Order: sequence, then structure tokens, then C-alpha cells
Amino acid sequence: MNVNLKQAFRAAVSFGLGVFVTFNQAHGPDTGLLVLGIFGTVLGIGLGALTLTKKAELSALQELPVAVLALLVGLFSLLALANQETQLPAFLALVSAWGLISGAFELYQARRSSFKSQEGKDFLISAIFGLLLGLLFLAVQLDSVSAVGFFGAYLAMSGVHLGIAAASSKKPK
Repeated sequence: MNVNLKQAFRAAVSFGLGVFVTFNQAHGPDTGLLVLGIFGTVLGIGLGALTLTKKAELSALQELPVAVLALLVGLFSLLALANQETQLPAFLALVSAWGLISGAFELYQARRSSFKSQEGKDFLISAIFGLLLGLLFLAVQLDSVSAVGFFGAYLAMSGVHLGIAAASSKKPK
């Protein structure tokens, strides 16, 4: 069985943190920022390392922007924990930015891979999850409990989707 290592890594991080949010009783903005900070930092460092260990081919380097975005969102989230008054607005803005930017980039990757290919379809589903998350956080006024809950749901759904995609990936021809 050929497992896509990047998808498997993203699945493990997303699903693990999604389960943590689901079973954690504290759904305050501090919890959301902490989870977002861990998510972004671990994802950014891990994806960056996995991307840079591949051959310096164009397709590997084109995935580096998501790693940089994740790392920046993670670091800004951890920094936003310092000021209690701005935690909720910071959390809403950072999740919205993550969802919209990563969703748009994954939509680009889906188009680049061809919407008809399995890889393109996997990117498209991830793009839809991200764009819906970003639009929800941008368009709806959410309280902290709802916002953290929706972010946890996004993480859990992405983790399940990416896990299935990683386990069912085929070797390129």
C-alpha cells in the first residue's frame, strides 16, 4: 500500500487536535488559539521538512507556501495568547485567514492536478472545507464556544478526509 506521507501527516495532526477540541470542555478563545497555534506550528514545520527532503522538483516546491502559511498562523496564534482582550478577534481573524488562503491554494492545486484525477479531487475536497471554514468565520458573528467548536469540527473532518486520501493514494504513473 502506497501512503502519501504529507496527507498522512496532515491527517494525524488535524484529527488529533480535532478530537482534543471535541472532548475538551474549555471552548474559550485561549483554547482555540492554543490549538490553532499547535496546529499551525506543527503543520508548518512538518510540511516544510517533508517538502524540503524531497527532490528539488517544482511540484514539491509549490507546496511550500502552505507550510509557510501554517507556520505564520501558528506563531501569530501563540503570540495572540498574551492579550486576553484581543484573543477572540485574533482567533476569528486567524482562522478566517487560514481557511480562505489555504482553501484558495488547495483549489489552485486541485486545478493544477486536474479535477478529474484522484489527487485533484482530494485537493478540491480540502479546498471546500477550508473555504467554507474561512467564509463561516468571516460572514457569521460567532461566540467563542461556537468558533472553537466549528474549528474543532473542521480539524476532525479534514483529518478523516486526509487520512482516507492518504491511505487510498495510488502511485503516480
